[in-house]
Amino acid sequence: MDKVRVAAVIPARMASSRFPGKPLIQIQGLAMVEHVRRRALLCRRFCEVVVATCDKEIAAVVEESGGRVLMTSSAHPAATDRVAEAAEHLHCTHVVNVQGDEILVLPSDLEKMASAMEAQPTVPAWNAVARIEDPAELSDPSVVKCVLSISGRILFCARDLGRCAIQMNNGFEPIRRVLGILGYRRDFLEDYGKLPRTPFESAESIDQSRILEHDIILRSVPFTKGYVGVNERRELERVHSCLRDDPMQQAVLQEVLAG
Repeated sequence: MDKVRVAAVIPARMASSRFPGKPLIQIQGLAMVEHVRRRALLCRRFCEVVVATCDKEIAAVVEESGGRVLMTSSAHPAATDRVAEAAEHLHCTHVVNVQGDEILVLPSDLEKMASAMEAQPTVPAWNAVARIEDPAELSDPSVVKCVLSISGRILFCARDLGRCAIQMNNGFEPIRRVLGILGYRRDFLEDYGKLPRTPFESAESIDQSRILEHDIILRSVPFTKGYVGVNERRELERVHSCLRDDPMQQAVLQEVLAG
């Protein structure tokens, strides 16, 4: 196949059901979506980094900082649909979907995603995962979990696996925390929007379920740690704590704020 060219697309919208307006929440004097964009730029493996949105407010903030924005439809049912539309305008072979609320994503982890895609470019889709650190995560609906096969293929995703906390005592193998960083072959993304929405996707609002329920391979990419994403307002304090206390996060934050 052609030389692998990986682009990063950051989907963001104001109308989040659980936390409206969250892309523009100010953290350390910078909008959350801009934190994510600048972290993606620190990963030198991307041929391009763009924000995909249907909201002019988000576009204005990103463009004011010198970022590229692709305006997309407001009718998309899932973030992956928005990424698929944006990918039509990019010169790339593969796309990484960096969810706009993954404010703590490490550029070094994004490098791992790009490396996995370059190593197996024919795989249709990838998803970043991390180990479960707190048993409470298994029943927390804001934390999506997955079950891995022995080869690292993602078999199933769910929001509540609380019963496993009682029945598993070996570090919750083979359960992982699902992170909001996904990778796709561009030609797969072109077909994604044509796939009908699936029962688990609709019931749990998990994009990955549409991939899995259509028998499409979704491979896992282990990340350093399951840093919290901002799905609800209550998670902001955990973000502030990480930025304050985690040495790796402190180092990245300084680069982000320096622009």
